[in-house]
Amino acid sequence: MKGLIACLGACLLAHLPSIAIAMTVLSRDSLHPTHQVALQVFFKTGHSIIDPHFRANQTRIHQFFTTLHHLTDEAQVNIDSVVLVSSSASPEGTTSSNALLSGRRAAAMEALFRKNCASDVAVRVVNKGEDWEALASLLRSSRLDGREEAMALIEDTPRWIVANGQIVGGRKKAMMELRGGWLWQEMDRQLFPLLRQATLTIYYSHRTRAIEPAELPMVEPTHVHFAPSLDSRSLPVLPPIASTAGSQPLLALKTNLLADVATFVNVGVEVPLGQRYSLAGEFYFPWWSNSSKDLTIQMLGGTLEGRYWLGERRGKSPLTGFYAGIYGGAGYYDFQLGSLTDGDGVQGDFYVMGGISAGYAHQIGKHLRMEYSLGVGYLRSDYSKYSPVQDTKYGDIKVIHYPWEVKKFSGFLPSKLAVSLVWMLGTRQRGGRVPPSSQKGGRP
Repeated sequence: MKGLIACLGACLLAHLPSIAIAMTVLSRDSLHPTHQVALQVFFKTGHSIIDPHFRANQTRIHQFFTTLHHLTDEAQVNIDSVVLVSSSASPEGTTSSNALLSGRRAAAMEALFRKNCASDVAVRVVNKGEDWEALASLLRSSRLDGREEAMALIEDTPRWIVANGQIVGGRKKAMMELRGGWLWQEMDRQLFPLLRQATLTIYYSHRTRAIEPAELPMVEPTHVHFAPSLDSRSLPVLPPIASTAGSQPLLALKTNLLADVATFVNVGVEVPLGQRYSLAGEFYFPWWSNSSKDLTIQMLGGTLEGRYWLGERRGKSPLTGFYAGIYGGAGYYDFQLGSLTDGDGVQGDFYVMGGISAGYAHQIGKHLRMEYSLGVGYLRSDYSKYSPVQDTKYGDIKVIHYPWEVKKFSGFLPSKLAVSLVWMLGTRQRGGRVPPSSQKGGRP
């Protein structure tokens, strides 16, 4: 019990953003009412081992335990309740396996507490399994499209729907099908990681002189000498680790399916620049011909486009929704369409174009999008007409109608049309601390 008293006394000075402490002072020498201090750790998907390198667990654990000895001589801590350990799992997977996983996470948190604050105090474990209540709370504070539908589904749909003695559906199945599965994927990316957690909560009161904020010692986690009751080997001293609270793709690869159908081989790349801007480039390089059928599709050209993504971006996946942009492009070409043009063809020495664009993109999978875009602008091209001549001493050749004449074309017209399949590649961290809602005791 003595070790626990030392631990709990020091908790009063854990004045750090990652440790939730509730405190009310009645007078400078009065009995303080019940308070609580909580430590929350997060787990990788399917794991129950506390990894200090994951989502800044190291920083929170280190700050929590290395400050426990500072009030040993200044405060007398009274235990008002048992120590509470609660744990949960995200809802993907089976309900039974998630309950077992949540229980193992609680056991890991209890073991961490007993190893570093040796005590025979009772520990109450609350295994929440799939914590739908916490998911509803996270949805309420999020900006996800469709969150109201998801919250209503959690409230109104039972965990299991049984007909004729058989399970025919339930809350999880309905949630996975909501909005074609898009909302489930977004929750998996943004909210489910906050449900894979365990929280240690200690309730206490203390009798001591109230300590002014100016008297609080500043503790640097990497320069603290542990109290004798602490096992420093269990807490490796590492630099603070940034959380993985947010990430976005490094780039997107795409292909214009309309051009692919017309055998215009192409590839595109788009790089997000924050939540509202992106830079996209496309390259077209079909290069084939069939002289016996007077067919030629040859082109080398590309476009560069800057995009601005419209609407509320918080809670939306990158590169989805409506956008407006400006684009420019250049290249050259040789087109011969057989009987459609009586075998004649046209060669473009050089073309340039530029204009404004608009489009819409949406998810069809975790890493896949569909994108629809249209561009209207100015196009200018120098070109020459030719006719094919076969079986000459030089082989099959193309004879320019008027070699001394270069025709010109210019005008405003639709010059960009695409229905594209988009593949999101890689992620980069947006950084930041774990959201405040995930730091409070008892919250996922």
